[in-house]
Amino acid sequence: MKIAYYCLTPTGERLAKQMQTAFGGVLRKKESFTDAILAMDFQSKDVMVFIMAVGIVVRKISPLLRSKLTDPAVIVLGQDGKYVISLLSGHIGGANEMTNTIAALLQAEPVITTATDLQRQVAFDVVAVKNHLVIENPDMVKTVSSALLAGECVQLQSDLSVLHADKYSQIVWTESQKTTCKVVISDRLFSEEKNAKPTLYLRPVDLVIGVGCKKEIPFVHLESCFLFFLQTYGYAISSVKAIATIKRKQTEAAILQLCETYQIPLQIISDEAICNCQYPFEASDFVKQVTGLPAVAESCSYLASECGTVLTGKVKYSGVTLAACRCKLPPVQL
Repeated sequence: MKIAYYCLTPTGERLAKQMQTAFGGVLRKKESFTDAILAMDFQSKDVMVFIMAVGIVVRKISPLLRSKLTDPAVIVLGQDGKYVISLLSGHIGGANEMTNTIAALLQAEPVITTATDLQRQVAFDVVAVKNHLVIENPDMVKTVSSALLAGECVQLQSDLSVLHADKYSQIVWTESQKTTCKVVISDRLFSEEKNAKPTLYLRPVDLVIGVGCKKEIPFVHLESCFLFFLQTYGYAISSVKAIATIKRKQTEAAILQLCETYQIPLQIISDEAICNCQYPFEASDFVKQVTGLPAVAESCSYLASECGTVLTGKVKYSGVTLAACRCKLPPVQL
């Protein structure tokens, strides 16, 4: 975790050094409390801890605010160290959790104002962060939280096992007249039903797409095949963890552009790993002749998923083969 501490006085510096010893990070004294350094840290740090008046912090960081999805955690302490205030990005940024951690270290009082925490309700943006789930439609987080705070029930549907759901009486597994909205944890796409209740989608990042293609395949064609493949088999692009291929394709321009366009890591599978794999892939004489390997797309997706669940096998398009496997994930913890 990348942390920066800001202090303006010797008293504040002593508190900052105490936190720095416990959690690491960099110390910014008065001479470094500049707009340029704040802007740099706002982009590069996970947590910003200020030991000064809240008003100073608000005025300094207000021009830097962008989104609750990307802004760092901002925490403020008074000079006496009695109170630790979670000011910004309490849930997704982790400010609430870090506030409690700092308060425990300093034997101070944590000040947290987010309604779900005060009412001890489950916060699904926190669930997403803790379980490495992608929030596909962030605007729905507020709808779900508002429903829970109003005493309404929320239906939960999950392809992954969920732990501790029984702790929350308003989280139910079946739809009823009492449920006003829904949370879906799945890498699958669902057709929108007429008059469907508002739904928050949390996507596990667990899909590996294996790719094989002809040399110098046009990017537009590869992209079209990739998107059509996901749509046809009903998988969310935000759940794609990696695109996998063989070593001889690691510089293929279209594959590299596909990874860059959709911000998906590229994973290279060695020829040796494919040849030693015992899974019964659908072999291709043509692929064997060109690459010396029995299969590309299916074997790469399987091995890159750490021998996960085979979802599609090899799917052929003109000059392109694709395959999908699902990685094994631990249960979701509420």
